[in-house]
Amino acid sequence: MSGGHGDRTMYITPSRFQYTKFKDDLHLYLSLGIIPLALLITYVNIFIGPATLTEIPEDYEPKHWEYYKSIHPISRFIAKHFHDDPQIEHEKVLHMLHEEQETAKWSQTIRKVNTLMAERDDYKSWYFIPSDQGRKTRQARKETDELYERKGYR
Repeated sequence: MSGGHGDRTMYITPSRFQYTKFKDDLHLYLSLGIIPLALLITYVNIFIGPATLTEIPEDYEPKHWEYYKSIHPISRFIAKHFHDDPQIEHEKVLHMLHEEQETAKWSQTIRKVNTLMAERDDYKSWYFIPSDQGRKTRQARKETDELYERKGYR
């Protein structure tokens, strides 16, 4: 059967399946990502091109992505749709600083009130909640006494 050339043997070698599978997946995902991006960039560079500086009408105020000539169209798209206006960001920071100042002012006022209450031994202060407990207790005691009087226990 073997043609007289000796015994037929099968050599055991490590599998190359994982390596081949990795190469195939890498090729697939690079093709899915790089080819469309290359086509998009080519299209943008050919048909849209860089921004040009032109005169603007009197009543038109440019948007934040329209200020610079050297910005690439894709960068303008990203700035337009994914980044906030720097003026809005500045307003957010100012609002945050204002809120922190208000919090600090209120904290200082509360500390001052607590210090003055401790110095003057105040008990009825800005956090004092009046209670009707004593009035209700006296009313209940009065009704109990009247009940005892009517029943003849006293």
